[in-house]
Amino acid sequence: MINIVKELYKVGPLIFAFGFLAPLCAQLIERTGAPTPFDLTPLATGFLVAALLGIPAQIRGRWI
Repeated sequence: MINIVKELYKVGPLIFAFGFLAPLCAQLIERTGAPTPFDLTPLATGFLVAALLGIPAQIRGRWI
């Protein structure tokens, strides 16, 4: 069990980005009626934004 938690901790920024930021961005897009790039759905756009923020955080090991 401890090994599973250790492995999940290593990908923590990605879990946060895709589990929290992507739905949050999608809800913000839907609420404001903002246009999405490439005619994507709001959720797909949220995942795109989450990937753009989460992958660098995963590589660098920090968000800022």
